[in-house]
Amino acid sequence: MRIFYIPEVVDFTEKLSYQDNARLNRVRKLFERYGFQVGQKYIKKIKVSGIWELRAGNIRLFLGIKKDKAIGVHIIRKKTQKLPIRDIKLAEKRFKEL
Repeated sequence: MRIFYIPEVVDFTEKLSYQDNARLNRVRKLFERYGFQVGQKYIKKIKVSGIWELRAGNIRLFLGIKKDKAIGVHIIRKKTQKLPIRDIKLAEKRFKEL
C-alpha cells in the first residue's frame, strides 16, 4: 500500500533531522511493503476514528486509508505518553476534506 502526503506533512518532514527522517522513511517502506501486518510496534488504529497512527520513534504520522492508498494527513513529534486530542481531531478533519 503506497503512502501519499498532503503538503502540510511534506513541510513538516522537510524540517526533520536526518535521523528522524531516515527512521520515518524506514517505517514507511515497511508499511508500504507489508501493509498492516507490520504489527503494533509500527502502526496502530486510533480507536475513536478511522485514522491510523504510523509510529517512527517519537514521530507520529496520522494516516487515512482510501481504497488501496494511505494518505498522510497529519504528523507530530510526540512529547507525552498520550496523543493530543486536538491532533487527532485535526487529522480526522483533514481526511474528511479529501
